[in-house]
Amino acid sequence: MSRDSENVRDASGDTDSRPSANLPGPDPSPQSILARWGKWWGKKDSAKPDGAAKADVAAPPTVAARHLTRWRNLLRPCFQARLTDVAANRSALAWQEQYQAADAVHRRAMIEVLTEMANTPPAAPGPAPEGAALAKILSDGRVRFFKRLNGLPDGLRFLLGLRADLLHWRKALPGIAPLDADLQELLSHWFDVGLLELQRMTWDSPASLLEKLMIYEAVHEISSWTDLRNRLDSDRRCYAFFHPQIPNEPLIFVEVAFCAEMADSVQSLLDESAPLEDLDKARWAIFYSISNTQAGLRGVSFGNFLLKRVIDELNRDLPKVKKFATLSPIPGFADWLKKLPPPRLADITDKRRKPSDTQVDTAAVTGAQVLTRLQQDDDAETQALGLRLAAHYLVHGNPGGQPVDPVARFHLGNGARIERLVWGADLSKKGKAQSCSMMVNYLYDLDELDANLSKLGYGKPEMSRAIARLL
Repeated sequence: MSRDSENVRDASGDTDSRPSANLPGPDPSPQSILARWGKWWGKKDSAKPDGAAKADVAAPPTVAARHLTRWRNLLRPCFQARLTDVAANRSALAWQEQYQAADAVHRRAMIEVLTEMANTPPAAPGPAPEGAALAKILSDGRVRFFKRLNGLPDGLRFLLGLRADLLHWRKALPGIAPLDADLQELLSHWFDVGLLELQRMTWDSPASLLEKLMIYEAVHEISSWTDLRNRLDSDRRCYAFFHPQIPNEPLIFVEVAFCAEMADSVQSLLDESAPLEDLDKARWAIFYSISNTQAGLRGVSFGNFLLKRVIDELNRDLPKVKKFATLSPIPGFADWLKKLPPPRLADITDKRRKPSDTQVDTAAVTGAQVLTRLQQDDDAETQALGLRLAAHYLVHGNPGGQPVDPVARFHLGNGARIERLVWGADLSKKGKAQSCSMMVNYLYDLDELDANLSKLGYGKPEMSRAIARLL
């Protein structure tokens, strides 16, 4: 029986509970890889500086003063009046409706006025408050405003969109920071995991929800309805968190495949011509895509709860599946490598080179040049170097000791360990651009999650022996 869609599969050996990675062989000659490559490129570093000069950002178009005055008059009672004040609630509704109807230029202007009002204390007799007293007064006003909006029809959904806009303009409008901080704190309570509902998405789910899966998929693009149907077939699972006040909007969802071995190729998992997996023989559950759908919930974390809830569901429904892992992208690898200076690159790639050595390869090969080579060539030497660099990036990429890669930070922060790096696991244009086609398996050993998380707190991400040999 064949599939109707395109998904991700796995093929990797598992001789013990800690599958090993494809390891690079020894250097074919005593000369370092970078030194040999430097001769190929020539001693002159021809790499261009990363990025071009950015054009000056034009000042935003002006907005009529009467609009600014009207918005201030609408917002003033929203910050000052009691939550039960009917007139203030009407003002909040009018402001919300005007914001929803506004174009981008007027929305920015409305946010500027909102920021101004949120950071201006109400007029009061006596000496003006200062320090902590002033900060509390301002915060109380902002919280009152957001709670008022939340009480309006469809207010919670509106607040998600508003926060996404606040994040978009945060760098341009520094006064947004305290406004955003208070809204994020409120959203973390309103979207507490205890309030969320876990639902399995299937091909029989409403078409409006299926369309949103296609729109929100952020890891591996869903190219067609047949692709989506493949990902929701009988040998797959897709689970999403929903909020009861926004029942038709998935907040985050995860796609799961089942395999006899740990997956090593996203092409195989997304191959819609592949036969259905026999769930009686499957021993691995592979989380191959996790997508957040709401930009307004940035910083409000519940992805770790999603995976744990899904694992509980799978333990009940498929008791023969005992092993859980991901097949994950490495989205920050290429950008990290491009910025790596030649001395640091030489330190990482030449294991014989001591950190105290001051002499650098005469070719002064840059990270940008190495990245180009990794993206173009597929020989054993290139693969060995790519795997070594990727392992270093995942484990030591951040001098502070915590993972710099966002996907690594998420999974290691859930207690997973870095299990295996796989060359050629994602041959898509996106996969080659962001990680030279490499992907990583993070292993979720349910008995070791807490211990792994404790080690991460000391800046020591847990890794398999195969990864350790790459460093």
